[in-house]
Amino acid sequence: MLMATNGSPQMCPACGTAIDTTAAEPLARVACPNCGKKVRVERTFDHFVVVETLGVGGMGTVYKARDTHLDRFVALKLLRRDLGGQEDHNARLQQEARVAASLNHPNVVQVFDSGTDHGQFYVVMELVDHGSLDDLMALQPRLPEKQVLETGIQVAKGLRAAHRKGLIHRDVKPANILFVDEHAAKISDFGLAGVATQRLETDSVIWGTPQYVAPERLNNQTEDFRSDIYSLGATLFHAVAGKAPIEGETNSAAALRELKQRPLDLHAVAPDVSTATARVLHRMIAVEPARRFSSYDELVAELERARRRLERGPRRWRWPLVRFSRRSLEGPTETAPQRRPRSLLILLALSAGLAAAVIFFVVPRGVSPSWTDLTAWATVWLERGPWNRAVANYKEQVALYNFPAAAEAIKNVKLFGPSFKQAQETKEKKAQLLIDWKTALIEDLNHAHFSGVIEDSSGTRYAGIASATDEGLSMKLPYGIAWVTWDKLSPKALLAVSESFIKPGARDAADRQWRCAVFASETGQIETARQLAEAAANANPEYREQISVLFPDNPQTR
Repeated sequence: MLMATNGSPQMCPACGTAIDTTAAEPLARVACPNCGKKVRVERTFDHFVVVETLGVGGMGTVYKARDTHLDRFVALKLLRRDLGGQEDHNARLQQEARVAASLNHPNVVQVFDSGTDHGQFYVVMELVDHGSLDDLMALQPRLPEKQVLETGIQVAKGLRAAHRKGLIHRDVKPANILFVDEHAAKISDFGLAGVATQRLETDSVIWGTPQYVAPERLNNQTEDFRSDIYSLGATLFHAVAGKAPIEGETNSAAALRELKQRPLDLHAVAPDVSTATARVLHRMIAVEPARRFSSYDELVAELERARRRLERGPRRWRWPLVRFSRRSLEGPTETAPQRRPRSLLILLALSAGLAAAVIFFVVPRGVSPSWTDLTAWATVWLERGPWNRAVANYKEQVALYNFPAAAEAIKNVKLFGPSFKQAQETKEKKAQLLIDWKTALIEDLNHAHFSGVIEDSSGTRYAGIASATDEGLSMKLPYGIAWVTWDKLSPKALLAVSESFIKPGARDAADRQWRCAVFASETGQIETARQLAEAAANANPEYREQISVLFPDNPQTR
């Protein structure tokens, strides 16, 4: 494929037609106006060649890129067009990036370069590709206390180094805490949030993730390093407790101010967290900045003290105990060979008990089962409990749109008989189709976006969806973008968004309808699922025979 140079069109590899990709995002697929072939947009920012997408956030998109001068891979953050553009604004972004580049610390993502190309501001950073704290929390809602403390200590040290350079972050959150390996954490995106978003904030709409925004920002008060301490405290609270320190979803500054006044009690949410850790985190998220830590040195010292106490464990009084055993009271017992028959008798008794239970609870009255029938019924009886638990877990994960976890719930259940095998295979197929459905929707939203009124579970109305990742969606507000997790949108709303990308007559229309049908079926939209499955089967006869398998409750029509 021929790569377009700056300002020049890209050539279609099939027919050689020039394609204008100026308005397209890097790596998006655009159709050739002549032959219709989808061509991936290749984009170079100065001497940085975009290779793949790493993540999408409220401020922009992060790509893996190759530095052609130094022949190394880097992370290139491309700021959204509406966050830059004006000459004086770009100059301030450039200055902030320059200061961040002067910061060299093991717990801070190194900034290498910055600039403006194709009308967009970009920052080039060290490539840290072992995931973020946000990714970790998505996999494991409650992280081990020691791991949270170690992460907090490292990030606090990075923030301390930045503060000594005169920098505050203004957007500390799980997505901005990256991991070099299993133990080393780094804080990224220094300084850009403040400059990039100040023009978008109003008294009624606040830019950022509501759970982690410091209260003084909501009151239009001056922010300092203690605002970052609050955001870090809220982040660590969320990581160790499995939920943020405020309850309720809103993007209203007034409503957030009220919620911040009464944070959750960490011990009430997570009673197993140590007192020392709870004390530090509650002080970090104090409403009044003066009640938080007066310096990063003090914060780091307290976090390290909490970690040491956790490693020592709780103090226990040890009383001298006189140990008695049954053997010491009864005197000499039988030798080992003499005890084996007793073990065998116990095993036989248990088997007989199981058989009796199966006959009583499973076998119909008046039926005299053979040993084969009895074995088959016993297998069903024993497997029904694990299968039902797996299905319940599957449904719970589907409700959260965590389809990989739903697939694992079904895949990991241990079945030995044939009774539930067919049901297991069907569920596994549905789970994979759900994964494919969400993957396709994320790709659609990142390439074409969605415009239209959409409401979340809290009643907040948005003008559309700007982008999406596996963890959440960037929702369009009148004055900015709000980040929401998938479970804040109803299945009906997400299905409507997904259906909007189905183009009648397109080659993939039937496949899209089939995936949407599975999503509708698994989220309780049965009638809609039937209609979508029927439409897919009419367009592609191969789906006709699958209707009775994947949709056993839907009548098969011809």
